[in-house]
Amino acid sequence: MTRITFDKTVHQVSFLDAKEDDSRKSLSFEIRRDFLTGQVSRVLPFRRRIPEMKWDEEQLEASRKDCPFCPDKIPVVTPRFVSEIASEGRIRKGEACLFPNSFPYARYSWVVVLCEEHFLHLDQFSIDILRDGFALAQEGMARVERTEPTFTYGSINWNYLPQSGAGLFHPHLQIVIEDAPTVSHRRVMDGLRRYEEQYGVSFWEDYVVEEKRNGERYLGNCGRIHFLSAFSPVGILGEILVLFSDRFSIKELTVTDWEDLAEGLNRVFRFFKATHIGSFNLSLFSGSGEGARSWVYARLCPRIIIPPWDTSDINYFERLHDEVICVIPPEEMFKNLKPYFAGRG
Repeated sequence: MTRITFDKTVHQVSFLDAKEDDSRKSLSFEIRRDFLTGQVSRVLPFRRRIPEMKWDEEQLEASRKDCPFCPDKIPVVTPRFVSEIASEGRIRKGEACLFPNSFPYARYSWVVVLCEEHFLHLDQFSIDILRDGFALAQEGMARVERTEPTFTYGSINWNYLPQSGAGLFHPHLQIVIEDAPTVSHRRVMDGLRRYEEQYGVSFWEDYVVEEKRNGERYLGNCGRIHFLSAFSPVGILGEILVLFSDRFSIKELTVTDWEDLAEGLNRVFRFFKATHIGSFNLSLFSGSGEGARSWVYARLCPRIIIPPWDTSDINYFERLHDEVICVIPPEEMFKNLKPYFAGRG
């Protein structure tokens, strides 16, 4: 029996088009509602504009001068941990370096600088760089949980380039660790609890089975990690949902899991490069409780600025109505991204 439904309605709007001698024109759009959280997305494929990413080399070069995350600046500019967290002041793994955020968002708000190089294109993030960066974030989170056992709700976040809200070009992750879930995480937890109370089974397990069955959005897996084009996306160019099957906390992830995540992200990055997408937001969520257990999951959204005035891709619908405008149907994203998940390597 199918317990999960994919709720969408198609609407049509007609008007007289002055650009075509007042001929009658009709356009259709979809309103989609996420089964788990109730998130609403409005899919408007006719509004699509994906500009090619162009780099301002002068701006990039200027950003090197005062970058606090470059190797020579880290020791003299960035904060150090208090001794209770890390007696060594900063924690390192490979090229990655972990230290407190100078502008904290939470009681435990940290930064992982991923590499020594000031700027990397999407196709330059090696498996080693990604694995070590995420694993270092995991190590820092484990240190907090050992001393503050109630701080089990953690996230690893990545704003890549200014289009996504990043304040610096230098590649870095941001870690937030709290004793309660953030708003979007709580919505997921509430949905998981309701589903488990009603059906006595895990929503995530059913969800993967159902998405595999319908074949419209399930991209594939790298190891135990599933990649999907989200049915009701939270970004203007769609959303990629990442599910770590049978991993209920970031602390449970293995080196192999991080390598599999890195492989999957590299496939997505190759797709982004081929389609001129140059920026994204990524959040990886950990934490369970209040009647339901959740797999570790991540949400990845491409970001753009809209020409000709470099307008933000977030408007009043997203910010004030908590509904999303999306210009690429998830099934189209699936069709275009699926070849990158064919086979391994």
